[in-house]
Amino acid sequence: MKLKTLLGLSFLSLFTMSCEQEELVEPKSVAPAVTTVSDATYITSIDASRKNLLAEESFDPSLSKIFGRQVYSTYGFGVTTSLSKNNSQAVRLELRNDKSAVRSEIYYGQPTPSTGWYGLSLYLPSDTWQNETDSDAWEIITQFHGTTDSGDGTRVPPISLSVLKGRFVLTINYSAKRFNTTPDGRVRYDLGPVVKDKWLDFVYNIKYSYKADGQLRLWMNGNKVVDYTGPNTYNDAVNPHFKMGVYKRNWSKGSKRVIYFDDVRIGDSKATYNDVAPKASNVVSPPPVEKPDTSQPLTLTLMNADTHLPIQPLTNGAILDLAKLPTRNLNILATSSKTIGSIVFSLSGAQVSNSMQSSAPYSVFGDSGGKYLTWTPVAGTYSLVSTAYAGINGTGTANVPLTVNFQVIDQVTPPTETVPPTVALTINNDAVATNSASVTLNINATGATEMRFYDDNDDDIWGTWEPVATTKNWVLSAGTGPKWIKVQVRNAAGQESEATFDSINLE
Repeated sequence: MKLKTLLGLSFLSLFTMSCEQEELVEPKSVAPAVTTVSDATYITSIDASRKNLLAEESFDPSLSKIFGRQVYSTYGFGVTTSLSKNNSQAVRLELRNDKSAVRSEIYYGQPTPSTGWYGLSLYLPSDTWQNETDSDAWEIITQFHGTTDSGDGTRVPPISLSVLKGRFVLTINYSAKRFNTTPDGRVRYDLGPVVKDKWLDFVYNIKYSYKADGQLRLWMNGNKVVDYTGPNTYNDAVNPHFKMGVYKRNWSKGSKRVIYFDDVRIGDSKATYNDVAPKASNVVSPPPVEKPDTSQPLTLTLMNADTHLPIQPLTNGAILDLAKLPTRNLNILATSSKTIGSIVFSLSGAQVSNSMQSSAPYSVFGDSGGKYLTWTPVAGTYSLVSTAYAGINGTGTANVPLTVNFQVIDQVTPPTETVPPTVALTINNDAVATNSASVTLNINATGATEMRFYDDNDDDIWGTWEPVATTKNWVLSAGTGPKWIKVQVRNAAGQESEATFDSINLE
């Protein structure tokens, strides 16, 4: 029988490194977060007008020591004068579709202030950035990566700028749970089509918080495109750390991605926009204050997420009985009587959700290709505030918010399970090693109706729930060495088993 000891994340990373050699490995523990940084920590800028800087990177003659590299190939990192922004040098990061790695990135390796400013310029050459049509073939090009606590699993980054199907998308994930593997909520901003063959300037101002007092503002080429208030990170002991480069797991078009960065600066809470902004960026004068529109253009409709058809209007004081609705898979659609650019939703009560939509259908829980994503509410009281804006991403003139208070009940009580389900997992009938990445998972579950899986080696999150079965075909992650697969099951009442795992050595 194999020894099944769950290794710590830092120990597992040793196996990963054996297959993907990094020039400089990211530290396993990042220095504790700080609220303020002493004056002695500030660096002297090459531009005398800039103050309160913790870092300034022009990549001349190369990457400074306060930045680390996560590079898995000889071609993954370099500096160049051929495409620099200010006639100096720029960093060049490259990732290829050769299954050897999923990232080529650099990261800021110093303590992260609780409130900070970040400025950078990036360049995407069109010959290496073909627009993907597969929604799973995205790239993360800038991220503020969470620093996990000992009780956490692998998670998506709390803040990231991605390229998704030819568009820039800013994603915010957050969770108030002390230990977590998945976010409690997510907010996405569509920043428009990807601009290629041109230097683009970005400035971030972030106050990290897993509570409602978090803030994130983002400027692109001097124009504010995001102004968000709310939770923006996980409940971790240490603040996220700043990373730039290419992270890509799935490919459908092209064989490589190349990205350039220049004019990188980081400041703390004392800094300003002008302290970190790339040289070509200028502060745009704020638009004149407009009188708010006192009319209410929005109406809400409860939608069937299975058929994508309306169920009933959602009005103030409504009582929704799950036992009498045609489905428990729901969504809420907002329609407007006049032209708008976006709607910001804030749902509170028995469940909490914050979202923003810049294109129809304007649904609280989003859609995929026009098909509504599923919300299955729990019983309780709710308050939904919907605010329409003239511009995209919650910008421009705001209309009067529409507040709808409603109640969800369920007259049919689901069966109560007194004994939680259990599950055991073996790979290839408990084999120690295999020379094939294609393996069979053997599942022995009792009292369960659904199962889901988690691949430690693939840096992924829990998969979706699926009907329980006794076997499942699986493809191990790339690279030789130990491979770890987790499984969890649940019963009809929603009780979940403890996660269990098995490992096998890929030779």
